[in-house]
Amino acid sequence: MGEGLVRDVTPAEFFREQLAAAMEHQRICTSAFTEHYLVNLLAACLRGDHLPQAEPGYDDVPLALLYLRALQASAHERARRLREMGDLALFVSGFFADRLINRHADLRYYQALGGHAYARLSVEHQRALPIGPAVFSELAARFREFADVLSEVSEATRMASPGSIVRLYERWLQTGSPRAAQLLTKAGINPAPEAPEGVRH
Repeated sequence: MGEGLVRDVTPAEFFREQLAAAMEHQRICTSAFTEHYLVNLLAACLRGDHLPQAEPGYDDVPLALLYLRALQASAHERARRLREMGDLALFVSGFFADRLINRHADLRYYQALGGHAYARLSVEHQRALPIGPAVFSELAARFREFADVLSEVSEATRMASPGSIVRLYERWLQTGSPRAAQLLTKAGINPAPEAPEGVRH
């Protein structure tokens, strides 16, 4: 008999395959350490592990509040909080990018604060975190690229995807994402060759 319809794979193995396919499709290369980090991030976030609890009075966890608390914490606690904040920002801006369109805390906000958290973590790296500072430095420098990779993984793993062109165009307007521009072109919409004015890279 042929291979069964249901494959017995762990979440990490599943996301490793999805991440590798997305990175190959987008022609993005990274170190094995960073790739391993992203796989574990996906598996952990979808299980709800290591994500901050919702704040009273807020629908979502406010990143600015997380960042403020990280700065006020002890050195050991600050490292944990900075990593938690960077992970949350990367996961949400990648896996749930469409939900941030036209919101006060938009994609640029998540990418800026998340990248800043990783950058600071790469400098203030603590021995308590079993990950080299080079991983966090790369996550900070290439935050938007990795968010695009997670976005493709999200789209590939959804049971149904309406693929709103308007939301995709708004995502490109907010971030200048090359992947969003490519998808728009495939849909017959050609965005301007340069990122819109005011978009930070």
